[in-house]
This record gives sequence, structure tokens and C-alpha cells, in this order.
Amino acid sequence: MAQVVRVRLEELEQRGRMRVETPSCPVLVALVEGRPYAVEDACRHRQASLLTGVVRDGVVTCPSHFWQYDLRTGSRVDTLGEPLPAYPVTVVGDEIEIEVPDPAPVLTMREILLAHAREGRPTGTETA
Repeated sequence: MAQVVRVRLEELEQRGRMRVETPSCPVLVALVEGRPYAVEDACRHRQASLLTGVVRDGVVTCPSHFWQYDLRTGSRVDTLGEPLPAYPVTVVGDEIEIEVPDPAPVLTMREILLAHAREGRPTGTETA
């Protein structure tokens, strides 16, 4: 499933980019050549917000550690590396609709340990 988050197009046009808080993750919405795009607003290095990073030619540079991501795709452009999740964006009238996945379920410790046991992975609780 997914949730749809709405942003006023006029507000984005005035700002150029903005951060939207969702239950699953913060989202950076930005205009690139007049078209809206949305990626997770958390640099893969240390989860820093990209909102205040420099944007040039559709590429945002993380203000904390200078990693660079293409806002259209979420891909790293400075080197190979884990991309940012990119989310589908649709303009509907005077709003932008962003399709963001539902938040991951919060597992109890019991559920985590059972999942590890089923996979045959060590849990860190074994005795020698």
C-alpha cells in the first residue's frame, strides 16, 4: 500500500523546494526545470536533511558531507552508492500528489528474534 501526500503547487513554485513530513519518512519535493520531483529527505551517509543543500542542474549536494543526488531519480552522481528512494509525483489541478510507501511496521523484540531464527541468522544471544 501507499499513502498520497498533497502539496500546493503555488507554495512549491514560491519556495523551489520543500520538506514534507510523512508517517513513513521525510520527503524533499523540488522543482527541476519547472517539473516537481520527490525523494526521501535523508542523505544515505548520516541521514542529514538535503533541504538546505545546493541544487544545480537537478543535483542536490548534501550540506553535511557533500554527497550528491539527482533529484529526478534519487541516484548518486558523485560516485557509486545507495540511491535515495524516489517517489511518483502527479500534478492534479493546483496540487502535487506524492505517492509515499506506508511506514514499515514496528516489530517487537520477539518478532525480530523469531524472524532471525527462521532465517538461520545469529541473534547475538547464543552462548558459547
